Amino acid sequence: KQWYQRRVAITAGEYKSYLRMFKFVLLICLVATAMTIKCKVGTFIEGKGVTVDTDCDSVDLLNKNFVKCKKFSKEAVGITTTYHQCGSCDPNDNDDCSDCSTDLCNGASRASIISVVMVTVTAVLMWH
Repeated sequence: KQWYQRRVAITAGEYKSYLRMFKFVLLICLVATAMTIKCKVGTFIEGKGVTVDTDCDSVDLLNKNFVKCKKFSKEAVGITTTYHQCGSCDPNDNDDCSDCSTDLCNGASRASIISVVMVTVTAVLMWH
């Protein structure tokens, strides 16, 4: 037969094997995505400013592998500035730093919708 007329058939066992491998690869991708933390990043000066929801892996130019978000304030010349950043607090700094390890925890307290979607997809894949 010609190459374009050739039919490819796989057995049920091969199909299950391919499906199992696909589920495993998809699960690894979901876990890798879930491991990157999202933080509020921005600055407030005297209560006025803005933060942006940021995937800390995308701003990690020094390969610090951020696992926490932080929020701290500093005062200079009577002006208070509040910083929202990726990373852990430095115990050597003299500030009111607090850090946390869940998505967007250093600003407004709301759950990330992507985490709900990832848990649902993982559950469906593992039970079918």
